[in-house]
Amino acid sequence: MSDSPITIRAATPADIAGVVAVHSDAFNDKFLAAFGRAKFQIGVELMAETWRRQGPAGLQGMWVAILDDQIVATISLRARVTMRQLPPVAVEWLFIKALGFGRAMYALTALSVIDHPIANNELYISDVAVRSNYQRRGVARALMQHAGSEARRLNLASLCLFVSATNRAALALYTQAGYRIDTTHYSFLAWLMMRRWQWLLLRAKTQ
Repeated sequence: MSDSPITIRAATPADIAGVVAVHSDAFNDKFLAAFGRAKFQIGVELMAETWRRQGPAGLQGMWVAILDDQIVATISLRARVTMRQLPPVAVEWLFIKALGFGRAMYALTALSVIDHPIANNELYISDVAVRSNYQRRGVARALMQHAGSEARRLNLASLCLFVSATNRAALALYTQAGYRIDTTHYSFLAWLMMRRWQWLLLRAKTQ
C-alpha cells in the first residue's frame, strides 16, 4: 500500500481521460446499463468527447483525487452560487451518431436517471467514484472531508447526496460522516435499467 498523501484538486480538461477511466470502473453497472457490453468502450469514448467539447465549464464542480501520481477518484460538488451555464453542445446528436437513436435515448436516460434540484443554501454531491483497486484506502473519506470544507468556504447550510439503498458500503461511509436520511425516493426507471428501486437522499449540516 502506498504511503503517498492524497491530493485533491479541481479537475481540468487534461484530466478527462483519467476521469472517464475512474467512472467507467467505479460506475461499471451504470455504464453497462447505458451502453451494454457490446458498446461499452464506445460509451466511454462518448463521455470523454462530451466533456472535451464542453471545455472547462463541463467539469465545473468536479474534483479529482491523486494518489501514486494518477487520478484514482472523483467527486462533483454543485451549488447554485457556483453553477455556470454549459456551452451549447449537441450531446444527443453525438450519442445518436455513435449508438443509433433508440440506444442513444436509452443511454442518456440511464446516465441521468437520478438527479436533484439544488436549493439555494446546499451543496449537492455526486460522482463519488473511487477506482476499485484504491477502495478502502481512505480516498472516499478524504473526498467527503473536502466536500465539507467547500460547504464551509461557500457558507452553505448543508450538504446532500443520493445513494442507492442497497449500497451498504457507501451508506456506512456517509453515516459515519454525519449524513442522515432526508427523504426516500423510488425510481421505476432506475429499477428497470440498474435493478435499483429505492434511493435515499442523505443530508448533513455543515460543521
